[in-house]
Amino acid sequence: METVDRKNEKEILKQYLGRYYNSRRKKIQLEYRLQSILEEMNAPIRGTRYSPVNRRAGSERTGAASFVYRMDEIETRIGNQKKVIEKDLLKVMDIMDFLKEDSLERMILELRFIDCKTWKTIEKEMHLSRRACFNYQDKALEALLGFKKVRCVLEEYRK
Repeated sequence: METVDRKNEKEILKQYLGRYYNSRRKKIQLEYRLQSILEEMNAPIRGTRYSPVNRRAGSERTGAASFVYRMDEIETRIGNQKKVIEKDLLKVMDIMDFLKEDSLERMILELRFIDCKTWKTIEKEMHLSRRACFNYQDKALEALLGFKKVRCVLEEYRK
């Protein structure tokens, strides 16, 4: 039976390996926001609603300027996120390099954490049951935790 510490180490390793996936998802979310702003800009002009209360703040951007400002901010975030994605991918691949290149364990981890495939897709591609996929993932995580360098990287990640 596994100790609680070992289970926690595996969970932290899975979180570490999932960094690339999370970074990619964040970039997609930013791109979606940018697309929404572009659609909003291209929408037909609506009538002006008048209010007896003046709500205009001095530094608040309104009209077309607010769209341009928001678009620029999101495009900057997307550019920064692309750099984060590249770094995260390299870090995940560095960890994967500790496993044998042609092993099933590595293939399962790559499909899950680099290719961002669902378990259903991995099952079909590998011609394995879900339980077998989990077993190979567990073996891979155990093997990775056997390396001192991996444990050091995880210790840094915890901080």
